[in-house]
Amino acid sequence: MDVHTWLTDTAIPLPSTDAEAAAELGPLGALIGDAVVVGIGPSTYGAHEQFTLTAAVIRYLVEHHGFRTVATEEDWDVALALDNYVVRGEGDLDDLLATTGMPWRTGETRELLEWLRDYNTTQADPVRFVGVGVIDTRAEVYDLVSAHVGNVATEELPALLRHFAQIRPIRPDHVRWFFTEAPDREALVEHARAALAIVERVAKADLVVQHARQIVAFYEHYTHHVVEDGYRDEKMAENLRWWHDHTGHRIAYWSTNAHSVRSERLTISIPPKGKLEFTPTGAHLAKAFGDRYFSLGLTFTEGEVISGWGLPPFGRRPVSAPRQPGDFAETPLSAVDLPQFLVGLRGGPGSWLDEPAKARVIGSIYDPGQPPEEYWMTGGSLADWFDALIHTRTVTPTTDL
Repeated sequence: MDVHTWLTDTAIPLPSTDAEAAAELGPLGALIGDAVVVGIGPSTYGAHEQFTLTAAVIRYLVEHHGFRTVATEEDWDVALALDNYVVRGEGDLDDLLATTGMPWRTGETRELLEWLRDYNTTQADPVRFVGVGVIDTRAEVYDLVSAHVGNVATEELPALLRHFAQIRPIRPDHVRWFFTEAPDREALVEHARAALAIVERVAKADLVVQHARQIVAFYEHYTHHVVEDGYRDEKMAENLRWWHDHTGHRIAYWSTNAHSVRSERLTISIPPKGKLEFTPTGAHLAKAFGDRYFSLGLTFTEGEVISGWGLPPFGRRPVSAPRQPGDFAETPLSAVDLPQFLVGLRGGPGSWLDEPAKARVIGSIYDPGQPPEEYWMTGGSLADWFDALIHTRTVTPTTDL
């Protein structure tokens, strides 16, 4: 059977593009089965429809399959406050979102977090919100660790504070300071590692040790791994695995396809930054959980998205995302005469699923002067990457807060 016929026969229409599409996602449950972690991988962080579809998938997993954690690439420390909001209603949501990374400062993210908060008001077993990223660790995390050590091992607190005095952020531009003014970055890494050793020895709470690990990861990332080499993805997978072990929760992991796919070695092209090669989070999760890691990709044909915030001087703004070139893996999906649909990939035509694939990925760096076909990922096949796809014909930009 040819690819187009198979897709036409197999595709499950999903009429809604908003979060209410959760009511239409029953067929997804049969595909997910007993998966412990479901990776949701949009091809961009800038499309309204991919954000709302992600919210719909999360709502479906929470309401119908007992998932109790929503995880994102947001950093560990930033998500602590968001978790306090969705679980206990602490803080002002707009103020909290103003402190997050650029991809999440959207009306769509706000609506999801509001839904999680409303849902939790009726639940004895609340849904948690966790960030697994390691590229920011703020002073509040150091204070949580110090307070715990002061309570359980007072005699160790002076040594811990001596190390923290060298590394605890005291200014809003801590990362810039670290790069341009810190006299010996390697020494700061060693202070972070020494502090972790103290905490591992005396802490009475696993969560506190995990806080201290994030401090080490922050300094290791910016000292040895600031160029994307897979360190961040490895640490995100470690944090997800730890959180599952710590809570026993089934986890909906909201990422992008460049991080969620199961690829032993992924190459992404993002001009003018060039090409990056690394092992994404999804590959580490597949090793940890086997077939209990389910990879769901979100693809689209064309439209307009928000991007460019990682590339001065363009800034965050709407950019055109025209129909993908013919050699991209999404091309057969775009030929299906449905505005949006779900398709499970197991048992599909090998000629399409098993051959080396190239697919669209639009992250924070998008130069509108570059040809759109220069933004892609490769390194494996569709069958390697995904268990299922949701394809949307047309996308529109997210709503910035």
